[in-house]
Amino acid sequence: MLFLLWQSAQASTTTDLQGLVTQGETLNGELAAFSFAQEGSCSELGTLNTSVKEYIASIQMVYTHIPSPYSVNVDDLDSLDSLSALALQMAQNSFRISTGLQTSGSCYERSNFELLTAAMLRLSDDIGSMADRILEMADRILVMADNIGIMADRILITQQLQNSNVRLTQESVLQTQSNMIALSDALMPEIYDATLSGLITKSQALADAMAATTLSETTMDVQLQGLEANASRLMISTKNLYEWAAKNNQLAVMEPSDDTLTMFGDLSQIHQGMGDSLDTFATAIETLSDQTDSAVLKAAIASLLKLSYDIGTMSNRIMEMSDKIIVMADNIGIMTDRIRQTQELQQGSFETMFHSMFSAQSTMITLFQSMNP
Repeated sequence: MLFLLWQSAQASTTTDLQGLVTQGETLNGELAAFSFAQEGSCSELGTLNTSVKEYIASIQMVYTHIPSPYSVNVDDLDSLDSLSALALQMAQNSFRISTGLQTSGSCYERSNFELLTAAMLRLSDDIGSMADRILEMADRILVMADNIGIMADRILITQQLQNSNVRLTQESVLQTQSNMIALSDALMPEIYDATLSGLITKSQALADAMAATTLSETTMDVQLQGLEANASRLMISTKNLYEWAAKNNQLAVMEPSDDTLTMFGDLSQIHQGMGDSLDTFATAIETLSDQTDSAVLKAAIASLLKLSYDIGTMSNRIMEMSDKIIVMADNIGIMTDRIRQTQELQQGSFETMFHSMFSAQSTMITLFQSMNP
């Protein structure tokens, strides 16, 4: 019975290896057919990432169920040879894709460039991991083989092919990653300014919406919840831009343009307007408190406190981002006066904004305490 089970496991592994070759050929075909010139290629890149991860999981599953000891056969060695060749072809296709991104700007928009770059790096990294798993599986099969003496020459050829393909695969993966780093370095200032401009547009829209809102004793909770939802999304966008800027090596030598500095000044003034609206909301809620249902009032107070928190967090990230870029700029000597003007404008605007924010928070806390003696 044990012998029959062992034979069954042997046959299953041979079938599983052949299945991995078939699955790998399909995946490699998708990589080979990928082009940034095709419509929807950006989203398709994410699908390829998912497919590679699923393929790695399949390899790991086969690896885990290899019986010990194992009698390797010619079909197994053919499958291992094919798998290592497929890993190399996938790595080469990944390099081709990264080169295509460098020469084609039609796919990416400024706002999703970070996601696209991350997807390409993740793809190349996963293909490198896939090659490692294939090598580990081959090593395990060959080391556990109980018939090495019979197939020594064929096993040696497989090992030599594996080593050569893994080396070439690693080279292609490194070339892909170098391509993406070079592309990120070249486009970072342009992408950063474009993303910062988009942040200004969204911030101005929120400031305008806040300024146009007049709270009512019957709907103040709903009104503030809508504004807070918009502010929460904007805060996430601001934090994402800050984190991207902080971790990108290009910022170490980034030269802020007049546009960059102007946009930081614009943002500080927009946030000053938000602070004024927070103060206005706090005063309105306090004035209308006696005429407002307690449930509506409590919800409005909570939303205003959250809204002020989100705006304060955004303002902090913007100030930190501005400081990092100015400190790391390599042309400070040329732009000293312009930088000083931007810093003075930001300092004054944000001081006013934070004063209004803290005033609004204090008013809301006091009002809430009076409702819950």
